Parts: sequence; structure tokens; C-alpha cells
Amino acid sequence: MHELMRYIERARIVPRIPEEPASGLAMVVVVPCRQEPDLIVLLEHLQSMKRPDAPVEVILVLNHERGAGDETVQKHRRDARLVRAWDQEHGCATFRAHVIEAFNLPPKHAGVGLARKLGMDEAVARFARGGRPDGIIASLDADCRADDDYLVALLSAFRSQEMHAAVLPYAHDLGQTVDERHRRAMIFYELFLRYIELGWHWAMLPYAFTSIGSCFAVRADAYARHHGMNRRKAGEDFYFLHKLARERPLIRLSSPWVYPSPRMSSRTPFGTGKAVRDWYLGGGHEWFVAPPATFDELRELGRHACELFEVPLPTWLGSRSPTLSDFLLRAGIEEAVGEMRRHAANPETFRRRFFVWFDGLKAWRYVQQAASHSPVDEAVAELAARLGWRARWSDAASLLHMMRGCMVSLASPRGRACRVRGSRNMSAGSRT
Repeated sequence: MHELMRYIERARIVPRIPEEPASGLAMVVVVPCRQEPDLIVLLEHLQSMKRPDAPVEVILVLNHERGAGDETVQKHRRDARLVRAWDQEHGCATFRAHVIEAFNLPPKHAGVGLARKLGMDEAVARFARGGRPDGIIASLDADCRADDDYLVALLSAFRSQEMHAAVLPYAHDLGQTVDERHRRAMIFYELFLRYIELGWHWAMLPYAFTSIGSCFAVRADAYARHHGMNRRKAGEDFYFLHKLARERPLIRLSSPWVYPSPRMSSRTPFGTGKAVRDWYLGGGHEWFVAPPATFDELRELGRHACELFEVPLPTWLGSRSPTLSDFLLRAGIEEAVGEMRRHAANPETFRRRFFVWFDGLKAWRYVQQAASHSPVDEAVAELAARLGWRARWSDAASLLHMMRGCMVSLASPRGRACRVRGSRNMSAGSRT
């Protein structure tokens, strides 16, 4: 409880939901909402799921910036009334729906990051009121759907494993695409996400997971310990999850599956909606990525990082590729290595410190600076072959179907093999 109370005090959290949390509240699902068309459908979807043996709450954060148009303001006011009426009629002791009216937010900060933060901060306050520092905060989006055992499986996973946070398997719902080009854009984009994650695995980096805002969960005390969610207008999930991964690796669950929407959007400066929209409107026929050799260079970095504990930096850099060496020097490795050596007792602790410095953001920037000239489907297949995954695929869609199944079987960062459930793999594939 100490971590929760300290965070509440430091973040100056003032609870926005007046009702007391249910006794034994175990999980809060936080959903940022802006101009969402189907909030009641989402609540009905969640309520119809298999019910766990402990109370669950859903917090919908209706948000808009100061000066938002009348249409947005009026819709959010109507949505707030609808959700509260729905909860009065359908809510019960084990399932409640709440609304946060995050209206008139400062334009400088208004966005999905701040909305997610407000909801997750509220969840912390409710767990503190209920004396549950181990409560689970699940992050979802309003246009997502999930497996029928989403609530049950998440609670079970956190009870059965000592973990502070987890990422969930995902499959974009290709059935919602508007036409064949949109479907192709979404297939390419999901292959791109899986390519990056597969590259992190091949490179043996300690943050081999995909950051998707609707596909993670965290314990309340871990959330508080790491100072909560950030206010970024996009990429908030990336920065938050990589911050958690510095404490210890996140667990990759094999279930439940989440099915994010493939909708195109320009709400955020980057992310799924914008990337898919840009490709859709761009007129291209391939989605190009950095070649697999980029991850070979990072693999060498991962294999030899601990040697830098004793080997002189110029000698060690001389064994890396010129491109990687130049990047590391520009990133400030000379000063960083001295600091790492002063605080590391042995090569293994040095390696851990090294990958706190060479974090997911630096790895991502290194991949981004490489010339993108490899078609994503060919790059995925080549990288998968490096890991020994051999399968026939006729087109990008069949390759994606294969990758969805294969990647669930990847070992978690802590070395525990994820269980592969054929029904879940079929569930993911059936949504194509």
C-alpha cells in the first residue's frame, strides 16, 4: 500500500468516481474514449464474457481538449449519460462501469496518453481505497474486442505467476477493413510489428515485445512504483512498457487474445491508424522495412555486450559493424560505459546496465536509420527462417496467419515457454 499512497500523494490524484469500490476489487479495465461510436456495445461485450470470481470495473475516460467542437462536446455528454444509465440497469456487484468526464483538457497535453493516465491513476486510487495494492489494471481501447475469457484469463495469469506486467497476444480484425487495399495495408502493418518484435528476439534483446495500448496489463503497485503513465499524444504505450521492462522483463502471455480495430485515422502523429492510412493513400504496392541484416548487427551487440565490462571500448567497437559503432558513439557510449563499469560488480550486472542504457528507443532508432528497401513479407520470412521457422506461404495474408501462431510459442523474456493453445491460434486466424 505504501507505493500506492506515495504515488497518489506525489501525483496529486483526486478521485473522480464517488462510488466506493466493490469489496475485493481485483481488476480495473481502463478505456480512453474520444468520439467513439459503440461504447455500449463494448460494455455489453465485456459484461457477456466469462465472469471471474472477483469484482471487475470498467473505467471509460471520455476526453477532449479545451476548445473542442460542439459536436464532440455534446457527444461526450450524451455518452456519459448513456454509460451511467447502462450501469444503473445492468451493473452488479461483480461488474461495474464508470465514466470519467475528462473535458476541457489543456490542448498541449490532451490526447490518448493523458486519457489513459487519468483512467489508470483513478484505478490506483480505487485499489488504494479497497486495500488492494496487487490489483490488476488492464489497458484496452474502445474499438477493440477480446476473447471470451479475457477477464478470467488475465486474473488467472497474474495469480499464477510472479509478474509485475504482461503483454497480450493480438490480431487486428481484418474483417473490419473497408476494401482490399485497406486489408493489404493492415496485413503489411501487422507483419511490420511482428517483424520488429521478431528482430528483438533474434537479437536477444531484453525487450522483445510489441507495445500496443490495448494489449497490456500491470499490477497497481508496479504502476505506482514507476510513476504511472505518461501524457504523450502517441507512443505512450511504448514509453510506459519499456519503463516497466527496465525493472524486469515483461511476461508475454499466450492468452487471452485481443483484436484491435484496423481503422485508419489521423488523430495521432504516429501509430497504427496513421501508418495504415498513409500507406493506403500513398499508392504503393509494397511495405518496405530495414533488412534482416540490421538485426544481425544487433544480435552481435546482444551476444557481446557483457565483454565490454573488461574489454577496452575502442577494441570492442572495432569488432562491431561500422554502422553500429558510429551509432553507439553518437548515442554517447563512451560516457555511458564508464558509468556502467563503476556500478557493475561483474559482466552480467554490466550487461543488465548496458541494456538499460541501450533501451528499446535506441534500438528502434537504430533500425529506423537503416535504409528501408526490403519488402516486409520477404523480410519476415527471412528472419523467421533464422529462428528455424519453416512453412509454406502463398501470400502476405497466409504468412501473417502463420506468424500469429508461431509468435505465441516464443519463450517469455524470463525463459518460461508460453503455452500454445490451438484454439486461440485458430481464433486469431479466423478474424482474417
